[in-house]
Parts: sequence; C-alpha cells; structure tokens
Amino acid sequence: MGLVSAATQIRIVSALHLAIAYHLIFQPKLLDQQSVIVLLGRAMAIDDVVTFSPAAVRPVSSFLGLLFGFIGLSDLVAAGIDGIPFYIHWGGQAPVRVTFFFVLAGLTYVYDANSAAQKTVFTVGLSSLKTNWVFSWAFIEIIAWFSIYSTTREERQAIFIQREHEARNS
Repeated sequence: MGLVSAATQIRIVSALHLAIAYHLIFQPKLLDQQSVIVLLGRAMAIDDVVTFSPAAVRPVSSFLGLLFGFIGLSDLVAAGIDGIPFYIHWGGQAPVRVTFFFVLAGLTYVYDANSAAQKTVFTVGLSSLKTNWVFSWAFIEIIAWFSIYSTTREERQAIFIQREHEARNS
C-alpha cells in the first residue's frame, strides 16, 4: 500500500488544479517561469514559448483557469465518494487520464512542426501544443494519475480480500 490513500492523492491533485486555476486567472505571470516547467522543457529540448502575462493572452489564460477550476472542483467532489463506488469511478477514470496525458506528452515531445509537409489545421494545432508548459503539465499528470491508479487498485484489492476473509469466518 502507498503512503497516501487514493482519495488523498485525488484531493491533492484537485488542490493543485485549483491553484493553477487561480494563478491562470489572477496572476498568470507567476506561471511563466516556474522552475519545474523550465527544467522539464529544457531537459526534453522543447521550446519555452508560452507566456501568460501579456494582455493579448489574458482571455486564453482566464479560460484555461476556468477549465482547471472546473476540473479541480469536480474531482474534489468525486473524491468524497465512499466505498466501492469510489473504486469503480476512479478505477475507470485514472487509466483514461493516464492514457490521455501519455498521448499528449508523446505528441508534444515527438511532433516536429518543421517536418510537416503541408500546413493543415491539425498540424498547426499540434505545433502550438509543442511547448514546455504543455509537456510539463502532461508529464506531471501522468505521474500523479498512475500513482492514483495503482493505489486505487491496491486499496480495492485489500477491501475484497478483507470481505472474503470476513465471509469465511462468519
């Protein structure tokens, strides 16, 4: 078993999403030069082109902040589910999120905008995702959701073993 329960890990991720939401809406300049984002971006040789502080990008950063806030609040509410429904819900959510963020991080790292033969809406969209912010966010989410997934499986297995043991003894 992990050191921290799956519900606590989900609450921590939700709190981080709410903190990111706050900073994207009210103080986007703080997110521009976060050391984790710069470090991961430079380690993977990804451009650091995202700046959330100019006035031209404020509507985009505010919208992203609202999305992060919505995700954080909905996950925080769903983390309060008790019993087996918690493990059913998060046992399905965590692998989907790990897969999504794995594909996003892989596309961010592998995609090369200069090698695209023709410019389409799809290739232009992918080239705008190739930033250190997107890669760092996806990478950290992969780690968090994989940890939540494995902890959820361990806790669910322990509950079923305990119920089986109680059924045999009664």
